[in-house]
Formats: sequence, C-alpha cells, structure tokens
Amino acid sequence: MKLIEQVTLLFQEGKSDKVYEVDLLEVGAGQYVVNFRYGRRGTALKDGTKTPAPVSMAEARKAYDKLVQSKLDTGYVRAGHPSTGLPPPAPRPAAPTPVAAGGSAAAAAPGAPAAPPGASARERILLQQLTQEASTRRWFRSTEVRATARPLERVIWRVGELRIRAAEPILLPMLERATPLRAYCLAAALGRLGSAQSVAALGRLYGDAGTPDMVRRIATEALLQLSDEATRREFRQDLMGKLPPVLRDAAQAGNAELFGQELDKHLSSGKDPYAVLETVYLVDSEAVRPALLRVLRTAPFQRGAVKALRHVFKMAEYRRDGEVFGIIAWRYEKERSTNRSSRDGFAKSTRLFLRRRIWRTLRRMGQIEDSEFVKMAVGVLLAFTDADAVPELTTSTGYGARREQHFWGPFAPYWAFNHLLYGNSRYLEPVDHKLAFYSKWKPSSQQDVRTREESFPALWDRTPQGLMHLLDESRCAPVHTFAARALRSLPAFLAQLDEDAVAMLLEKPYAPTAQLGLDLAVERVNARGEPRALVLAAARSPYAPARQQAFRWLDALREVLLKDLGFLAALAISPQTETRQYVANILRGSVLPDDVAEAFIRHLLQAARKLGPNDGPLAADVKQLVLAALGPLGRPPGTEVLIELLGHPLVEIQELGGELLLRRDLRTEPVPPEVLGHLLQSASASLRTLGLRLLGKMPDEAFRANEAVLGRLASSPHPDVRQGIRPLLGRLIALDAQAGARVVELLVAALLRRRLPEGVPEHVASLLSGELAAAFHTVPAETVWRLLDSEDGTAQTLGGELLEKRGDALTVDVPRAVKLAGHDVLKVREWAWRWLEGHVADVRADLATAVRLLDTRWDDARAFAFRYFRDRFAPEDYTLEVLVSVADSVRPDVQTFGREMLARSFRESDGPELLLRLSEHPTPAVQLFATHYLDRFAGGSVAMVEKLVPYFHRVLNQVNKGRAARSRVLEFLRKEGRRDEVSGRHAMDVLHRLSATIAIENRAAALEAMLAIGKAQPAVPLPVRLKPVEVRRGV
Repeated sequence: MKLIEQVTLLFQEGKSDKVYEVDLLEVGAGQYVVNFRYGRRGTALKDGTKTPAPVSMAEARKAYDKLVQSKLDTGYVRAGHPSTGLPPPAPRPAAPTPVAAGGSAAAAAPGAPAAPPGASARERILLQQLTQEASTRRWFRSTEVRATARPLERVIWRVGELRIRAAEPILLPMLERATPLRAYCLAAALGRLGSAQSVAALGRLYGDAGTPDMVRRIATEALLQLSDEATRREFRQDLMGKLPPVLRDAAQAGNAELFGQELDKHLSSGKDPYAVLETVYLVDSEAVRPALLRVLRTAPFQRGAVKALRHVFKMAEYRRDGEVFGIIAWRYEKERSTNRSSRDGFAKSTRLFLRRRIWRTLRRMGQIEDSEFVKMAVGVLLAFTDADAVPELTTSTGYGARREQHFWGPFAPYWAFNHLLYGNSRYLEPVDHKLAFYSKWKPSSQQDVRTREESFPALWDRTPQGLMHLLDESRCAPVHTFAARALRSLPAFLAQLDEDAVAMLLEKPYAPTAQLGLDLAVERVNARGEPRALVLAAARSPYAPARQQAFRWLDALREVLLKDLGFLAALAISPQTETRQYVANILRGSVLPDDVAEAFIRHLLQAARKLGPNDGPLAADVKQLVLAALGPLGRPPGTEVLIELLGHPLVEIQELGGELLLRRDLRTEPVPPEVLGHLLQSASASLRTLGLRLLGKMPDEAFRANEAVLGRLASSPHPDVRQGIRPLLGRLIALDAQAGARVVELLVAALLRRRLPEGVPEHVASLLSGELAAAFHTVPAETVWRLLDSEDGTAQTLGGELLEKRGDALTVDVPRAVKLAGHDVLKVREWAWRWLEGHVADVRADLATAVRLLDTRWDDARAFAFRYFRDRFAPEDYTLEVLVSVADSVRPDVQTFGREMLARSFRESDGPELLLRLSEHPTPAVQLFATHYLDRFAGGSVAMVEKLVPYFHRVLNQVNKGRAARSRVLEFLRKEGRRDEVSGRHAMDVLHRLSATIAIENRAAALEAMLAIGKAQPAVPLPVRLKPVEVRRGV
C-alpha cells in the first residue's frame, strides 16, 4: 500500500478544536481507496473510509476531492493556513413447704391481732385494714372528699414501707393463691418487715417455676434483705454462674478493668444484651460495680436497655441504693422520650410516670422519716452536675395589670432535684403539669440566702454527714449552696470537724462551700499560723478571699516560712497561679544560702515528680522556680534525678530535666545516649530543641561519634528537627568529609526505601543539593541509576540533577537512553532526547529497541519520537518486525503513526507476512487497514485464506463498528469462494456463522454470498435449504 496524497484539515470556533485527515492510498495495481480520520485535536481519532472496496484512480480522486471540499465548505481550513495559526444461681429455704398455685383472692386472717404496745394510731389502723373486707377498708385524702375503698395491695405496700413487724403473721398466709400484683406487694413488704418465717415463704416463692418474673425479681431482693452476709455471699456466687463465661471469669477473678472490657463487648453484640445488667446488679461485687455504674450512665435508651434500666431502677429503689437510684433518676430526667407506646419503649407517658415516681419515693420516705432518706437524696443530687444546666427562660402570663413574669432557672426542668432543694422555698413554685419549677422574681432578688428551702430539713439535720458528702463530691453549684447553708445551722457539728474536713471545704471551687471553710479556718488559725495545714489549704484554695487571707497569714510568717522548706515547696506547687507567684516573689526578695537552696530544690523536684498529666501550667511554674532557685552557677542534680525527670509524663518536667542537663559540663559529664535519644525523639518540640542544643554543645570528638544520629535526624518526621540539623551537618562535614559521605549514603538509602514521612524526601533532597552537595556529587554511577530508576519523585529529581552534571562521564546505551527518554522527570527526558539526537547511528543499529519510546505515557516524549523516527531514518531502515511492532501498539496515535510508516516503508515482498501480522490486531482501525492487502496478497491463495479465517470471524462479528472492513471482507469471501472449492468451503463456514446473527443487513449479505458461492461451487455444501415460494390462488 502506497500513500498517494494526504491532507490535514482543522476547525476552530469557540471551544471547538477539531481535526480531519484524508488519505488517498494505492492498495494494488490500479486499485485505490480513500480513508479519513476525524475527532477533537489531541485525542485519538476515529477512522472511516469513502471506498468500502478499491476503485479506480479517477473514482478515488473524485471521492477524495469531494470529501476535502465538503469539509472546507463547512469551515475547515488546511493545516498551516494563516487563519488557524496552528501547526499539525438462689438462697435455700429453711423448711420447704409446698405451695398451691393459682387463684386470685387472698386468704384473710380470721381476725386481726392486737397491735403491739406503743404502736401509733396509723399502725393500728393499717393492721386493722389488713383483715377488713374491701367495702369497710377506707381511706380519706381530705375531709371534703368522699371516702373510697382502699385496695388491699396499697395497705400491704404501706405496711412494708413502715416496717410494721406485727403484720408478718397476717401477710404470710396471704401468699397462698395471691394474684401476681398482690404477691409482688407481699414479697416487697415481707422483705422489709419479715423474719426467718418470711425467708422460708419467700424462698418457696422464688423457687416456684410458676412464679411470674416480676414477683420472682422482688422475691429475690426481699430474700437478700432478710439474709445474713454469708447467705448473700453464697447466693451471689451462684448468680455468677449464670453470667456469660467471659463475664463470669472476670467477676470471679475480681478484675474490675477486665470485667468492664468484657461487659462492653457483650453489650455490643448478641440479642437483648442488656438483660445481663439485672444479674450483674444482683452480684454487685467490687469487681462488677464500677462497670455497671458506667453503663447505667451511658447506655443508649433503646428497647432492651430501657427495660433493663427500669428493672435495675426498681431494684435500687427497694435496696435503698442511693447511687444507682440517683444515676437512673438522672437519666430519666435527661433523656427524651422515644414516642413509642410499647412496653419496652420510653414513651412520653412512661417518662412522666417515672419522673413523678422518683420524687414520690423520696417524699414518702421523708414523710415517714425513713432513716435512709438522706442516702437516697444524696444519690439523686450527686448525679447532677453544672453541665446539666439549661438556658434560662422568661415567660409571661395574663394581660395588663394581671400580667406576670415567670423565670425558669438553669435547673428548672428537674422535678425531684428541685423538690429536694426548694421544697420549702418562698420563691420557687412547682408546676405539676410541666414537672418543673419557676420563680416570680429574678434569681438575684432572692437575697435571703440564710433561710433554708430544702424539703425535710429535720432529716438532713439528723444526718449531717450526708451534707458533707455532698460538699465533698458534688460538682453542682445549687447543691453546694444548699448543703453549705444547711451546715451553717449546725454549729455543734461544724465544731467537731477535723482539719482535713475544713481543708476539703477550702479546696472546693464553689463560693458558699469555700466561704464556709474559710470561716471555720479563721476561727481555728492562731497567731502562730497553726494549724499550718489550714493556712496551706487556704493558699491553695480556688476561692480568692481564702487566698488573700492566707497571704496575710503568710506575710506575718515569712521568716518562719524560709526555714520550713517542705511547707514552702507545698506552696510552690499550689494549683493556684497567684499562690505560686507569691512564692516566686518571696524567692526574689530573699537570698537563700546554697544548702537551703539545694534542699528547697530537692523538695520541689520531689513534689514535681508527683504531678499528674493535667498539671501542665503548674509544672511550668515549678520549672521556673527550680531554675530561679538554682541560679546561673548552681550545680544541677545528679544523673539519676535528671533521668527520672526526663521520664515524667509532663512535658514541662521533662523540659526542666533538659535545662538542667544543659547546665552540666559535657566534657566531663557526657550525656547518656539513651537520654539524648529520648529528647530527640520526643513528641514535644521544646524537648527536641533541647536535644539539638545538647548535640551542638558536644565537643568535637563526641560530636563526630554521633554521625549516625545526625543522619537519622536529617530524615526525622519533625520539621523543627530537620531544620535544626542543617548547621550541625555543616559542622560535621567541616570536621570530617568522609563522615559527610557516609551520611549522604545513609540519606540516599533512606530515600530509596520510600518509607519516609510526608515532607521528609523534599528536605533530604534539599540537604543533598545544599549542605551535603559536595559529597553527593561524587556518589558512584550505580547510585545515579538507582535514583533515576526509583519510583519516588524526589529521588528521580536528584538523579536528574546528577545526570545533568555527570551525564558525559556515564556509560549510556540505547535501551538506557530509550528508558530515560520516557522518564517521569522532564529534565531527564530532555537529556535523553539530546543523547538520541547525537547517537543516530547507534539507534539505527538497535531500532527495534528504540521504537519502544513510542509507547511512553508522556505526550511530549511521543511527539519527539514521531518526529525523530520520521526525520532521522529512511524507509529502508525499518524492518517489517519494527513496523508491525509499532502498528501493534495499544495507543491510537501510535497505531496511526505505525500505519503511516507502513505506507511509506512498505515492501512488496513483505506483503503476505504483513497481512497476517495485521490481521491479528484486535482494534477496528488496524483491521480496516489490513483489508487494503486482502486482494493483493490473499487473493487466489487458498493457504492465505485458511490462515485468515480467524481474522474474518473477528471482523464480521463486530457489533456497531467496522462497517467498511466488514463490507470488504464479505466481498473478498464472495470472490474467493467462487474462485476455488477449498476457499469456498472456508468462506461458507465463515458466512454460515454470520447468517445466524440478528442483524438483518449482515444476515442478508451472508446469505447472498453463500448462495453465490454455492452456485459457483456446487461441491461446497450449502448450509441452507431453498424452499419454493408457495402460490395461492384467490377464491
């Protein structure tokens, strides 16, 4: 095939940038075709033809000129035209007795026993009501309200609350044939007032398989209440066996941390995982309680969890476990309802009921003066913190003169919380339908803060330890205000408080509590500053008036203070900045003898080693105090102390250790390598800086010995270390050039491993090009090629730099140059292009290797290759193998170039082999190109037709593409099939397969060709049967 004429047309308008190429080709003697390619410039072009079959020169010229002119008429211009401007388990009952199950009525005692001597009127009435008929059992809520019948269950429950032990012989017979509700109330009551007789009855109730779950749960709690400690311990050991194995093992091992981890895993998997919380609470050992409390605070309010929490809540309520009761009460106040009405849901009505129940339980305990009221109330109040405050709100009601404003405080929405704190308040009023409290005055107008407002103040007065418990553990301002106010009305109790208790009050961040502690301290501290523990507590207090009073005491004791170094050190590590500054002022205004300063520093360092991870600001001040007390010429502590300081979790204390290290004479007291490594690898920038300063302060000999450390630091993940190492590397090379070369080798190896953190490769490159350039430019040639062959971009860039400087001295061959000509670094590619231009003869000798450059992924490299192979080599330089390898590329532009080179360098003797090689290519463009050689090199050759059968199948079976190639192949098969019987058989097989396709056009063409072949070659079996047309006569 020979290229006769080619034109490239361009079209540019707006964003359009299109190209159209037309070729006039000679495919055989007197046979010509017109092909074209089109598409957006710079992309792969689509192929087409105007001549499905070869035509004469006149027809081909006419089709060629017509196609070119039609494109020129639509706005295309020729390439190079000026207008384009572009080139081309349970307790055992003592005496088991069978109990009959079933029935709904309780058996009443034949008569009420006489009330015990000293019984109150209420107790006598309740005992009487236990044996009365329902119609005569009445209760009266008010003198104005009609009396109503009182359910027996309520009487039983009330008897249990009041712990009326005389009722036990009446209640026990009622357990027979009791309804579930009555059995529940009876078990609860017997657990509070029963004796050993009740244990046997409750044991039967617990062990009966027919007992409802709710009754069995309350019977379990009742049995625990009545059992001794040994029985309870045995029962809980049995219950542990009912836990999942991993939880059981952790609980039995007494490992609280492990139990918490396993409980978390259990709750995050399985069906209904929260049901295990009931068993865990029954076990309630020291190993399981911490995890249980945490889960109760954080468990999501989903279906299974809500049910389990409700059961645990009732268990805690019955046990009078204030901590658990308070946590769940807090959850019920804080959690929003789920708007589900199912039993396991947390519907709005359920939430309202539970919130009311919390206060009802506390109120009824207070009304009967239950000794455990304070414990339960403390549990509820401790659950709330300042974080539970809500935005304050002001609302108004009424109009005109009757208009009222209501002020809702930050804790207004919490029903039981407000009842406990403000049940007797003159300012706050409850709103029952909202379960919230409001005030008609702004909070600032409630100036009578000495008036107690809490509910049941007499009960609090009986148990002032509960008030101290609140002040010690609460983190809620209203609770501190209430508890401090209540304690002020108990002077006898306050007088008995020891120094530790007063110091605890002073250390609280709430003004009412701290002021109470300050008042007590003022009464106790005498003119000599004793007890000194209270002075120290006042100085450490977050309450400013307490600190000011402490400073007045300290000013009077300054001379004594300077002798009490332990006390002074305790002041120096105060959590209050003002107190630490006071100590610093004392030190600045005083001259400490060396032995005193050394002893003070020892005290400070001893105290510093005890600081926790949250004491950063305090540690910073301690560091300054130590350095100030040490002075510029002071001798730092020994190595053991410094190593301990450097191992402290606080960065500030580690910095102190580093600063003290810098004050040592490194010539006589070298830095241990592990200490230096600890500083340089620290997560703190300041510690790393201290490490670099120590490294730079080393004498020359010790410095040279750390060349490996310097090399590792040069590739440190910390930018500050990498920058700080630059001058140190300069010093190293100045001291020892060979050491510099070894560092370069170390850095290059690290770069080639490609494991350096982000930003480090660039820094290493800048070092190798800067401070270490002299040593870097002398690396072996092997290192240059390793850098260029690396997949790391920075390493490649460095290799390119070395190539520019040392390229002439490097040995390069054609394969290496071709590889470099498609390199990722532009400068490397350009260097390789220059080498190729200067070594054409070498490239001509290895052209098969050189054409691999055409398949590079870089556009500029392919453009160079197209130009290079067009201009530098004659057609006779290209062998068939080279040409086919180019045309066989997967890149469309390279395929196009390959076809062009085939057209220019074609030799007649290579025709058959070229046709076979092209027929193996899978792309439609190359398949079309191969059709140009069919008639010329396959026509009349049975062997060639047989070899091309796979090619015919590929072309004819393409869908929606290769139309021109398909037409040419069909025509060729028709012609060859008619010419020879063997060729006809091959053609018939190919056409028979095509005739089974769904495309009508292809099927028709195949049938037509099959018939033609069958007619010309009768010996070739025709795979179709001809049927005569049926003729029907009209009636």
